[in-house]
Amino acid sequence: MIKVQNLKKVYRTKNIETVALRDISLEICQGEFVMIFGRSGCGKSTLLNILGGMDSMIEGSYRFQGIELGKLNDRELAAFRNKKAGFVFQAFHLINDLNALQNVEMPLGYAGMRRSLRKEKAEAALRRVGLEDRMHFYPSQLSGGQQQRVAIARAIVNKPRVILADEPTGNLDEENCHSIMALLTQLNQEGATIIMVTHDNSLVQYASRVIHIRDGEIAE
Repeated sequence: MIKVQNLKKVYRTKNIETVALRDISLEICQGEFVMIFGRSGCGKSTLLNILGGMDSMIEGSYRFQGIELGKLNDRELAAFRNKKAGFVFQAFHLINDLNALQNVEMPLGYAGMRRSLRKEKAEAALRRVGLEDRMHFYPSQLSGGQQQRVAIARAIVNKPRVILADEPTGNLDEENCHSIMALLTQLNQEGATIIMVTHDNSLVQYASRVIHIRDGEIAE
C-alpha cells in the first residue's frame, strides 16, 4: 500500500539547516496497524505529515498504491488528502462554531457532495463512534474523549484507505485514552489501515507493528 525509499527531509532557514528525516525506507501493507514510536522531536510527526501528503520530501520516493506523491500537483494532493487519507490530531482541530454533525460533514463538503448525502454519511460516522446522542452538541459541550471521537468520525466519514493519527490520545486521561485506542483497534479489525504516532510506550501493545524513530532515522 505504502512504499517509501531513501526519504530525506531538511528544514532550512537563512543560517540553520535541520535534518528532520534521513534515509527513511519502509513499507506498510493494507490492513496493518503501524505505530511510529519515538521521543518528541525525533521526526515521527514529520514522517506522518509526509505520508499524509501534508508535507513534501527533499529527497526520496513515496508511492501510495503505486502513485508517486512527489509528482502530484497541489490540486491532486488536496484530492488525495480528502479522499484517500483521514487525519486525527492530538488537539482535535474541531471548529467551535460548528456542532459535531457539521464538523464531520466538512470534508464531504470539500468533496462537493450534496447536502442531504453529507448529512446521512456524517450521522452514520457519528453513530459508528458512539455519539448518536451528541450530534448537535458543540465542542465546548463535549468532553475531551467525545471531541476526539468526533475527530475520528470526521476522519472516517469519507472511508479513506488509511487513517493517520498524530498523538491522538495526548490530551486525554487514561480512561479516555484506552477508549480511543479500543475504537482505533476496532476500525483496524474492520479493515482500516492505521498509522499512528506516539511517544507513549504503553500504547505500542495495540499495534501490529512498531517502527522506532530515533534522530530522524529508523532504529533497528
